[in-house]
Amino acid sequence: MKIQRALIDIIKTPVREKVVVYRGVFSKMTANPNYTNPYIPVAEAIAAVDALELAIIAADDGSHVAAAIMHDKEVVADNIVRVFVQYVNHVAKGNEAMLLSSGFNISKDVPPLAKPILSLVDGSHSGEVKFITKAAYAVGVYIWQIYIGGVPTLESEWVTVEMTTAASYTMKGLVVGSFIGVRVATVTPDGTSEFCVPVVKVVN
Repeated sequence: MKIQRALIDIIKTPVREKVVVYRGVFSKMTANPNYTNPYIPVAEAIAAVDALELAIIAADDGSHVAAAIMHDKEVVADNIVRVFVQYVNHVAKGNEAMLLSSGFNISKDVPPLAKPILSLVDGSHSGEVKFITKAAYAVGVYIWQIYIGGVPTLESEWVTVEMTTAASYTMKGLVVGSFIGVRVATVTPDGTSEFCVPVVKVVN
């Protein structure tokens, strides 16, 4: 079935215009009753946009170092936007009014992206588990969520532990003998996938 989704097309905005565009979105996400528990606090997202704005101003002097810093700040802000789009789509579940309230552009008749496939293996040391998913074309961010104890009964109990550009992540410091449930979603220019079917492993 085709559903409406929030888009991440705003990341294609020229860098010097992103501050205005991103602030517009995060102002609508601030205290939005539809989105009360984002994966990243809205205040942190706004701080990233503020840092980008300062970097843009600093880069006006033509310095290569300042330009590199601006690019780094842009990447941080872009990744945060990707995560917010994933969160909005997860919460709104195609509800047009909710999607529009987020401030993101929305697209109708977009087929859901394929869910990633996940495997868990022992890490190099005791108490480590490596999460591995198949690398996919044009994926900008992999969002990793866990639950200690297997698979939770409530959706809200999943915890986002990392967002990576690589298709794997190693979690350390886990309690040997405990059960860890893991799932992953991917973010691409076409949108965000649903989280995959959780995989559970005993920590060795």
